Amino acid sequence: MSVLSGRQLGELSVVLAERAAVLREEIRAKLGEAADSVLSSDHQWSDAAVAAAEANVDFAEAARDIAEMAALRQAEARIDAGKYGDCVTCGGAIPLARLTAQPTALRCVGCQEMFERSGSPAMST
Repeated sequence: MSVLSGRQLGELSVVLAERAAVLREEIRAKLGEAADSVLSSDHQWSDAAVAAAEANVDFAEAARDIAEMAALRQAEARIDAGKYGDCVTCGGAIPLARLTAQPTALRCVGCQEMFERSGSPAMST
């Protein structure tokens, strides 16, 4: 059970919203840059490979940002459900210091360490 005060929950909610706003802009910019790079008619054939490589990097960065955005939305849903700050594995409280460092954290430190040692994807915080 989470032991976050209303003030702490509000502050973390603001952090989540601010990060989501930054990610939205980064995603738009990266996808726009990728499209511009690939669709530019100014490229010669030798430049097309470079443009495609740059676009792939932009797409990969956008995909990473989209995954983070999904984690932010899940955190917001946990806030709405009254479950934010509760470890999804043991049900115990996730310490404020962990949530401050990683606002999308799903697990307390001990459960996260066990999760990572089990060979599960490290992305799931």
